[in-house]
Order: sequence, then structure tokens, then C-alpha cells
Amino acid sequence: MPRKPSTRSAFGLSRLAAACALGAALALGGCGFQPMYGSHSTSAEAEKLLGSVAIGQIGKDRTGQILRNDLIDKISGGRTAQSPRFRLDVALETIELGGLVQTDSSITRYTVTMRGKISLVDLSTGTAVMNELARATTAYNVPQSEYGAIAAQQDAYRRASGQLADEIRSRIASFLETRPNS
Repeated sequence: MPRKPSTRSAFGLSRLAAACALGAALALGGCGFQPMYGSHSTSAEAEKLLGSVAIGQIGKDRTGQILRNDLIDKISGGRTAQSPRFRLDVALETIELGGLVQTDSSITRYTVTMRGKISLVDLSTGTAVMNELARATTAYNVPQSEYGAIAAQQDAYRRASGQLADEIRSRIASFLETRPNS
């Protein structure tokens, strides 16, 4: 017949688990681990360098303007860069695909994908020091009301723009944080 663990041994196991968790937390704190997202995800030096990034024009439509405004808010706190060291250029591509087709051939759900080819240019040399592709995807449902459909579409584009701006900011911050001789 299997033995039932005593209260004493169960208490010992929970103490052992707590000690292991504490040890792991101390080990991660001592190794220089930093979160990738959040308010303390970048160093003070990287934040200072982010403030020196000027955001170039993005496209000629409203979507590009919204993305540029999101990038200015997320990269430099809503301020234009004073004495910029870098310029961020983004070539934006937006794709909207119908995803849910009803029996009457009407589409009631769309997926919006924004892709940005990002290039960070060092203004002292005029050369691109970082070239990457970032992407954000979101979806929206199409209600019966025409106004509701337009509002849902605009909201999906705003959400995708915010997600893309977060992704671009994270990549630039990571690059600037690890770049030698920043």
C-alpha cells in the first residue's frame, strides 16, 4: 500500500522549492538579465541614443502618418530629435486580406498586415547601420453597419501601426544597446 507523505516531508519540499526559486531569481539578477519589453527594458545610454533618432517621412498616406506619429511617441517620447545622430527610414507596405467568407460571398473578417522595411542611417557617415524587416498583424470583423465597418477597419490599422512601432522601437533599442562605440 502506498505511503501517504507526512506533513513534515511536504513542508520540506515546499521549502526546497522556495529556496530553488529564490536562488534562480538571484542568479538571473546577477548575470545582467534585462527584460526585453517594459519600462526598464533599455539602459539609460540606449534611451539617450533613442532620443537622437530622427524619424523620416513614411509614405504619402494617412497610414504612414499614423505610423510616423506612433514612432515619434515611442522612440523619443513625442519630441523631435535634437541634434540627431541617426535617421530612421521606413518603407511601409500594408496588406489587407479577407479571411472569412460567408455563403453569400460577403467577407466578414479581414486580416491587416503591416510590413516595414526599416533602415537606420548614421547621419555622420550617411550609411545605413541597420537594415531589417518588421511586421505586425491584426484582424477585424465587419459588422452590418457601414459606419461600424469603417470604424473597425480604422481601429485595426491603428492597432497594427502601434504594434509595428513597438517592434521597430525594440529592434532599434536592441541594436543601439549592443552596438560598439555608440
